[in-house]
Amino acid sequence: MRITGLSLLLLFVAGVALGQTEDTPWLPVIAKLASALSQNDGTTAMEAFDSHMKDYGTIESNIDALVAQTDVLCAIDVIQDNATPASDVRTLDVDWYMTLKSQADAGPTERRRERVEVQIKKIRGKWKITALAPLSILDPIHIN
Repeated sequence: MRITGLSLLLLFVAGVALGQTEDTPWLPVIAKLASALSQNDGTTAMEAFDSHMKDYGTIESNIDALVAQTDVLCAIDVIQDNATPASDVRTLDVDWYMTLKSQADAGPTERRRERVEVQIKKIRGKWKITALAPLSILDPIHIN
C-alpha cells in the first residue's frame, strides 16, 4: 500500500523536475492527499482541505473512520482542470480509486472508483480543497 503513495510522490518529483507543476500548481495537494490516505494518515490527509469548507466536519469524520477501520489504497487521477487563466480557483474532474480492506479478521474488502468533482482554491498562498462531490467517496467501509 505504501507503493502507491511512493509512486505518487515519485510522479510529483518527476513533474517538478520537468517543470509540469507550473500548469498544475495544485498537484502536490492531490498527490499528498492520495499518499496520506494510502498510509492511513488521516491528519495529513485533512491538511488538503480548507477547514472552513461546508462539509469539513463530515469529511473529517469519514476520513477518521476510514483510517481507523481499514487499510486504504488510494489513487487520484486528474482528468480535467477547469479554470480560467491565472485563476486562484480550479475545478478538477478526477478519477478517484480506493481499495478499502477491513482491519477486522476476515473483514470485507471494498473497491471504489468514482468520478469526483474537486474544487481547489489558493488560500493564503496554499492550495486547499474547498468542495468535493460526491462526498460518498470518503464514506466509511460498508459492512453487511
